[in-house]
Amino acid sequence: MRIRCSGLFAETGLTGRVALAAVVLLAAALPAEAAKAKFDPSAAAAAKDPALPKAASSEIPPPPPPLPRKAPTPAQIEAAQKVRYPKPQAEMETLAKSDPLEFLRLALKWHDDRIADYSCQFVKMENIGGELRKPETTLMKFRAKPFSVYVKWIEEVTKGQEVIYVDGVNDGKAYVHPSGLLGILFRKVSIDPLSKTALKHSRRPLTMAGMGNMLRLIVPQCEAAKANGDLSLAYEGLRQEDGRPAYLFKRVLPNKNKYPCEVLLIYIDCEYLLCVRTDAWDWGGGLLSHYSYTDLMINPGLEDINFDPDNRDYNFRLF
Repeated sequence: MRIRCSGLFAETGLTGRVALAAVVLLAAALPAEAAKAKFDPSAAAAAKDPALPKAASSEIPPPPPPLPRKAPTPAQIEAAQKVRYPKPQAEMETLAKSDPLEFLRLALKWHDDRIADYSCQFVKMENIGGELRKPETTLMKFRAKPFSVYVKWIEEVTKGQEVIYVDGVNDGKAYVHPSGLLGILFRKVSIDPLSKTALKHSRRPLTMAGMGNMLRLIVPQCEAAKANGDLSLAYEGLRQEDGRPAYLFKRVLPNKNKYPCEVLLIYIDCEYLLCVRTDAWDWGGGLLSHYSYTDLMINPGLEDINFDPDNRDYNFRLF
C-alpha cells in the first residue's frame, strides 16, 4: 500500500531549484518503478505445496520474524479469547469440505461481528505493470469503526515510511510521512489514497486494507463465478501459517468474465476464522500477489491516538 507524494510541492509551496532538489530526494527515497523481486531459493523450496499451481514459480517470501513487543495484558488476553470460534475444528472441517463458500461467508461474518481492532505485521508482494515488486514488510494497526489504518514500513527500501488513514478525517486523504531524506524535509503530507498516483504503486487502495476486506473482495467474486457456472473452490486441508493451524482453500477460475486471477489460495486461521493470508497467480502461472498477516494481537483496544499523526511515537511531527 505504498503511497507516493503526489501534489507535494503545491501543498508546500516549493518552486524552482528547491522543488527540483525535492524531486531528486523523492526519487532517492522511494523504490524504482520497475524494481524486480529477488528470491532466496531456500524460501522458494519451503513454499512448495501440492495446492500450488503447477506452473507457478514459488517466489513467496518467508514470514518475517515476530516483532519485539510487550506481553499482552490480562484484558487483552480476555478480549482475544472472546474472538475464538466456539465450534470444534472437526465440525468446521466438515463444513469446509461440503460448502467452502459458506465457510468463507461465515468467516467474514465472524470477523465483522467480533473484530474491533488489531495490530500485526503485514507483508505484501505484488505484480504491478508486469513487474513483480519486492516484498514489503510493515507494522499495521487496524480499527474497524471508524475505519482506521496505521502502516509503518520496517524494512528497506522504504523503511521508516508511515501512513495513516481514518475514514471521515482529513477530507478523505491519508497522512504520509515519507522515508529517507524526504521524510526529514516533509514530516506530513496529505495524499488521496484513491488517486491514480497512489493506485499506480499498489493493486489495492489503503481504504481496502485489512483481513476482513480480503474476504469482502473474495466472497462476491466467488458468488459471481458460481452464478456463471465457473467456480471451482475446494478445501485443501490444514496448513501451518505463522506457527498456527489454518484452513486452506483453493479457488480456480477460467480466463474470462474479467476474473482477477486463475488460482487463489486462502488461509483462514482455525482459532479465530481470520483470513490471514492469500496468494494469487495469473493464467500463466505468474505470482500476482501475496498478502500475509502475522504476529497478530486481536482486539487490543486501540484508541484515537493510535491513528493520530500527532502521536509522539510516530514521525509525522518534528518535535
